[in-house]
Amino acid sequence: MCPACKSEISGDGSTLHAMSKRLEELIETDADVEKVEKALAQMEAKYKAVGQENEKLRAELLEAKTKPEAPKNENVGTEQTAPKRGSWW
Repeated sequence: MCPACKSEISGDGSTLHAMSKRLEELIETDADVEKVEKALAQMEAKYKAVGQENEKLRAELLEAKTKPEAPKNENVGTEQTAPKRGSWW
């Protein structure tokens, strides 16, 4: 008896006497493993691309945070006066 698939095999493991349902199931799902591996490879490639983009954006953000900004003077050319109020009389 094979410990992995539960099929009846010879003592030296060279001859298959009776195929178990487990072995039939393993043979049927063998092609699915390749499909899963291909899908995993595609997802890993996407993950790597997203990781590289993330690192690029982090570097840009860090650069923007460490870059000294010029002082903003929003009041250049405009007059600063208090709003005029009407007389209460």
